[in-house]
Amino acid sequence: MNQRGYVVEIVDNITAKIKMQKHSACASCGKCASSTDKKDIVVEVDNTIGAKVGDYVEVNMEAVDVVKAASIVYIVPLVALLGGTIVSYGILQYINISFNKELISAIVGICLTALSYVCIKKKDNEFRKSRKYIPVITKVVNQINI
Repeated sequence: MNQRGYVVEIVDNITAKIKMQKHSACASCGKCASSTDKKDIVVEVDNTIGAKVGDYVEVNMEAVDVVKAASIVYIVPLVALLGGTIVSYGILQYINISFNKELISAIVGICLTALSYVCIKKKDNEFRKSRKYIPVITKVVNQINI
């Protein structure tokens, strides 16, 4: 997935923030901070080529990595919600609890969903260090084709 944008901030020696137009494939995975006009996003990218603030750059992230990142952020919590709700309801049915099975199983599902988000947040630093899910600046371009 190739996109173009311009560098707005240098975070450290190998990381920069760029501003670019929101791509429909990106949706809202949470890695980007939307600006006020909602068309542009600020994205943290790998800047191993040494782009500077104000440079227009081309950024690439493999489509497979985009799908994996979206799966981690969306599918894992959904599975936790549905799995927790269904499994806990089945267990409550099996042990013959008649007191608010639906409510208890819903609470269990919501708690497991919250726990999945906590686990994803704790793993965030590990994901950042691996740099697998961070877009990479591939080249500096001169014209504005955003």
